[in-house]
Amino acid sequence: MRGSTIKRGRSWTAIYYETDENGRRKQRWRGGFRTQKDARSFLTGVLSAIEKGEYVTPSKTLLIDYLNDEWLPAVRPDLRPLSYNAYAGAVRTHVAARPWLARLPLQGVGPGHIRRLFTEMASAGKSRATRDFVRAVLSKAFSTAVEDNKLFRNPVSRVKLPKKQGGDRAKPTNIWTAGELRRFLEQVADERLIAAYRLAAMTGLRRGELLGLTWRSLDLDGARLTVEQALSNTRGGPSFAPPKTESARRTVTLDEETVESLQAHWERQKVERAVMGDVYEDFDLVFCHEDGRPINPQVLSDQFGTLVKSSGLPRIRFHDLRHSHASLMLGSGVSIKVVSARLGHSTPAMTLNVYSHLLPNSDAEAAKRVAGLVAAHSEVAD
Repeated sequence: MRGSTIKRGRSWTAIYYETDENGRRKQRWRGGFRTQKDARSFLTGVLSAIEKGEYVTPSKTLLIDYLNDEWLPAVRPDLRPLSYNAYAGAVRTHVAARPWLARLPLQGVGPGHIRRLFTEMASAGKSRATRDFVRAVLSKAFSTAVEDNKLFRNPVSRVKLPKKQGGDRAKPTNIWTAGELRRFLEQVADERLIAAYRLAAMTGLRRGELLGLTWRSLDLDGARLTVEQALSNTRGGPSFAPPKTESARRTVTLDEETVESLQAHWERQKVERAVMGDVYEDFDLVFCHEDGRPINPQVLSDQFGTLVKSSGLPRIRFHDLRHSHASLMLGSGVSIKVVSARLGHSTPAMTLNVYSHLLPNSDAEAAKRVAGLVAAHSEVAD
């Protein structure tokens, strides 16, 4: 017999045997059942799981201990510093800060607990994007626990967030018109990093891509650049890494005025190199401090914010220059495929998800254009 039940004091205990990975049998006791029927029901379930290969060895490991002591250290080598910090931040802010969840045994976390977490986050005003991210982090952690035979099922996989509503879609709301962008560039024409602001606005490069840009990846004669790396700021200092996806590794064409701005920037940088002499740290960066050191991404954003504040223009973030670039492209009739490639999106569908609201009259415009073509053809035929 592979199991039995006995009465101990006022409660019942189920006794069964499990076989470890080395083929050794080990006796397990699970007590605290109010009736023998409850103990037998548990025993039947355990023996069935063993028979099907679905049995997981009981463990008292707490969820927060598993996440902090096992899972995060295991995934850290495979993550970029900023990604790891984001994962650890999600655990700290949304799990560790909730003792009712953090102190649960790993094997005791069920779909109901996950639903409660998301309900609390929504009630606290956390965005859909934040909830999606936390869900992804926890799902990865529980999936690893399943792979390591610490859990039989991933409780997150059985929890669905409500379908995204119109208000949940990530939409850039703060963008500049062509006139506002021109006005800003004219006002900051004498700034040391004018070429950086112009390049961001004219190409849609991300902040890290801009600050990771090197002269060897910039072809001024051919009026194009290639995104080969990005700069991120970590606790240990600036860090360079290749683009996260193949689509982000792209070549972008430059307009004539932007090329001229970059040429002027190069001349300025040559003077700075000469003045700094041996002190200059050469990372081959297009945009850096006077001594060649990488610029902290947040410093660039802060400087941009100060300039915007004094410009009298609508307030936008540095990242909104990218959104403004996309808006201007779509507004001028550039195809969504070209816009997607220029921005480094993985698919045109991703671009549409973010910017479809910028094309409210696209269907009407399509009908008008087709009708115009047919009418013009009719007139020629007549």
